[in-house]
Amino acid sequence: MILYFARINKARNNTMKKKHYTLILGAGGNVGGKIAEELLERGAHVAVVGRSRSRLQQFEGRATLFEGDFDDDAFLKQALAYASSLFLTVPDNALLTPAATAARLKNLLAGTAVKFILNISNCITRKGGVATRLVAFEEALNASLPQHLLHLRCANFFENLNWGLHTPYHPDLKLPYISAYEIAHVAASHLQKQDTKGKQVQVLLGERDYSMAELAAAAGVRYQQLPYTPENEAFYRPFNEGNFEVETRTSHNTSAPSHEKFTLEYFLEHELSAAVV
Repeated sequence: MILYFARINKARNNTMKKKHYTLILGAGGNVGGKIAEELLERGAHVAVVGRSRSRLQQFEGRATLFEGDFDDDAFLKQALAYASSLFLTVPDNALLTPAATAARLKNLLAGTAVKFILNISNCITRKGGVATRLVAFEEALNASLPQHLLHLRCANFFENLNWGLHTPYHPDLKLPYISAYEIAHVAASHLQKQDTKGKQVQVLLGERDYSMAELAAAAGVRYQQLPYTPENEAFYRPFNEGNFEVETRTSHNTSAPSHEKFTLEYFLEHELSAAVV
């Protein structure tokens, strides 16, 4: 009898030792990893998810690591088991079927302690006359999930310039840009405080809009507009023809950088890949 109770108490103690954490999907990406770092600096309990262990090495010994694929239900269920809040970003293929992806997440979240979800989205709301995939996904999540949801509609990331400074964008087309560090700062605060009720949207447009000609010049090169390809024409042509809608810039969604890392100058000096210049 004493041994029996000892086993029960041991099981209870092991359960109590399990601490709830904020789960960060896509922790190997531009934003997810920065959110995880900011939360860890704030003393939060964090778990990170990524497809490659090597992309998660920076969190060894500081966070709970989950290596696996978003499409694996058993894997995601395990990662969500002790989550109390969630940073949500999904792969492109999951956005092709927003309602199905939202329904899948609803099933995976059932029975967990997750009460608050921060979903990363984009400030481009319509393109080619239809809602963008990210906005369609927002709507599907709102319809499916009972949790409190905050959608961050963000400007383009400075960090995306590492894909290339020369694109099919028209040289003078201006779009909002923002640092992933600034997004991470805002997101980490919301995830830690869980301060959103219901379903809400917050727009983050950074300090100003930039054209590709301006961004290339700031990096010290002359911008070269590339021709469309069969693979990218559907993406770029609506922008060049003005067939898109972007969140209106206001004093509430425009930010004066409060930290050096939030500036274009910091990105160009410290993080722009030499391969694209």
